[in-house]
Amino acid sequence: MFNIHTLQYDKTITHVLSGRIDSSNANQFEEAIEKCDYKTIQKIIFDCTDLEFISSAGLRVFLKLKKQIPALTKIEVIHVSQAVNEVFELTGFDGIFDSIQCADHISSNIKAVFFDVDGTLFSHQNKEIPQSTIQALAKLRDNGIKTVICSGRMLNELELLPVSKIPFDGYLTLNGNICLDEKKQMFAGHNISPEEVEILVRIFQASRIPFVLIGEKNRYINYVDDIVIDTQTSTQGTIPDIGEYQGEKIYQCLAFVKDKERTTLSELLDECIITSWNETGIDIISKHGGKAKGMEAYMDHYGITRSETMAFGDGENDLEMIRFAGIGVAMGNAVKSLKDIADYVTTDIDEDGIENALKHFNLI
Repeated sequence: MFNIHTLQYDKTITHVLSGRIDSSNANQFEEAIEKCDYKTIQKIIFDCTDLEFISSAGLRVFLKLKKQIPALTKIEVIHVSQAVNEVFELTGFDGIFDSIQCADHISSNIKAVFFDVDGTLFSHQNKEIPQSTIQALAKLRDNGIKTVICSGRMLNELELLPVSKIPFDGYLTLNGNICLDEKKQMFAGHNISPEEVEILVRIFQASRIPFVLIGEKNRYINYVDDIVIDTQTSTQGTIPDIGEYQGEKIYQCLAFVKDKERTTLSELLDECIITSWNETGIDIISKHGGKAKGMEAYMDHYGITRSETMAFGDGENDLEMIRFAGIGVAMGNAVKSLKDIADYVTTDIDEDGIENALKHFNLI
């Protein structure tokens, strides 16, 4: 059986292949490829993690694609098994692709690993970071691999959690919209447009729902009710001070709402995207920002490519991060939508999930 799943982010298309490609299903492969518009695409990635074998019929699809795409568009093939790589070498296809990354080369290729915090590093059930995770992070750093936090929380909230006791090589806070280096100095950011902030401030001032505005240094809420208290308590979060907007740049908003209000906000805000981190908690950020954009800024800052990254997450707000990383890992306790698109699903956070995945990929 063969399956192909296609993802697009910015100017990169990734085709995730699984099963066997032969004369019985090569037409399915070709049809999926031809559905895509490659005119503005700069890179095409074929993820062969679960590709067992490919015959000449499948290889002809690659040849046809190579002839049709713009000359400057690169084709990269990643996570290739020994059996598939032998086919590529025997047929000379290792000279057709711009790069081939074999599965057993993953450990030497990864230069940075990005971690969500809540439900990934920090267990809400046990109110701690698992000891196996602490040890795994130390081994990663000893092996010269950067460890980077990528969280919806702002820095002063992170400093109240156990993650503050562990050294990291970067902090992508507010869902990647404020990017800090290892010294916690900001080097990049994605604020919400001033025009959209006008509407957000009016929502804040109307006080129909509990609403939080977050700038680079401060955050404040319009009012606090039982939903705010229960939501923040359940996630070990702190309650912002009640305050007034002072005109600074806004990098993220929070709203404590149920499904109906979330739907209304999603339809209302043209320049923002909304993700959930709790049944009654949502993040509102610029549609031009997000965890993937934060990762991209970090990679540009340190000269790292996508294929040299791995990311761990568990929630809806981790979807784009998991898609964007070279290898996206979903925790065993992750939401189904994240597991469906992850390259690998590990065990639960409290069942040594991070350690087990890093061992699976020979990174520690």
